[in-house]
Amino acid sequence: MNKIMIWLKAARLRLHILGMLPVLVGSLIALQKTGIFRVSNFILSELITLFVLVATAFANDYADAETDKLNKSFNDFSGGSRVIPSGLISKKQMLTGTIVSSLISITFSLIFIVLLRGHPAILILNLFGLFIGIEYSLPPLQINYRGLGELFVVFMYSFFCLYFGYMTQRGPELDINGLFLSIPLAISMFLMILITEVPDTESDRLSGKKTIPTIFGREVSFLIYSLGVITLYLTIFILFFTDTIGKLTVFSLLLSLPLGFYSVIISTSRNKTSPKNISLLCMLTLLLNVWIDIALSINLAIS
Repeated sequence: MNKIMIWLKAARLRLHILGMLPVLVGSLIALQKTGIFRVSNFILSELITLFVLVATAFANDYADAETDKLNKSFNDFSGGSRVIPSGLISKKQMLTGTIVSSLISITFSLIFIVLLRGHPAILILNLFGLFIGIEYSLPPLQINYRGLGELFVVFMYSFFCLYFGYMTQRGPELDINGLFLSIPLAISMFLMILITEVPDTESDRLSGKKTIPTIFGREVSFLIYSLGVITLYLTIFILFFTDTIGKLTVFSLLLSLPLGFYSVIISTSRNKTSPKNISLLCMLTLLLNVWIDIALSINLAIS
C-alpha cells in the first residue's frame, strides 16, 4: 500500500485535471453539434489522456532528477513530485514507470479503435501527445531547454486536448467554434505554467532551462502574469461580443472574476515573491483553470 501511495504521489494526479477537463469540453462541443454523447468513447478518451499525462509526469521527474535536488524553493505545484530526490523511487524505476504508462495509454487507444470502431487518428494523436510530453523533458528535443516549453504546454493543454475529446466523439473533422473556445483555456493554462515556473527559477537557470522566469526574471514574470489575467477576461468579452459564446456562458465565466482580481492583487504586491504568496497564486490559478473548464462544460451540456 505504501508503494502504491508513493507512485500516486509521483503521478501528480491533482494537476492532470488541467488536461482532462479540456477533453470533456471537446466532447461536449461534439454533443452540441450532433445531440449524441457516447459515454464509452468519453471514458476511454479520458483514460488515454490520463496515462499520457502520467507518462509525461514520470518522464519529467526522470529527466529533472538532478535539477530537483538543487531546487530549494519548490512548493506543492512545482519542483516535480520529489520522489527521486527523497529516495522513494529510483531513476530506473521512474523510467520503467514512464514506459508502462505510455504502453497503457496506447493499449486504451487500440481498444478504442478495435472495440468501438474509432478512427485510427486516435492512436496517432495519442502517440503525438506522448512524444511531446516525453520530449518536453528528455533528449533529443528537450523542449523546455529551448525556450519553447510554455508554448507547447499551452497548445497541448488547450486546443490539442479539446480537439482530442471532440474527435473521439465525432471523428477527425475540425470545428471552428472549438478553436475559439480553446483560447481562454490556452490563456489560463499559460498562467498556470508561468506561475509554477517561478519557484523553480534558480534551479532551472542552473540546469540550463530556458523558461520565461529564467530568461526575463521573476519581476517580469509577475508582470506578464498580471497582464495575462487581464487578457483572459478581455478575451471572454470578445468571444461574447462576436457571438461565439452566449450570455449564460459569459456570466458563468465572469463569476471567476474575484479569483482573477485577487490573483492580480497578489502578483502586483510588494510581497509577491514570498513562498506563501507564490503558493497561493498557484492554487488560485489552478482554481481559475478548473472554473473556466467547468463553466464551459456546463453551458455546452445544457445549451
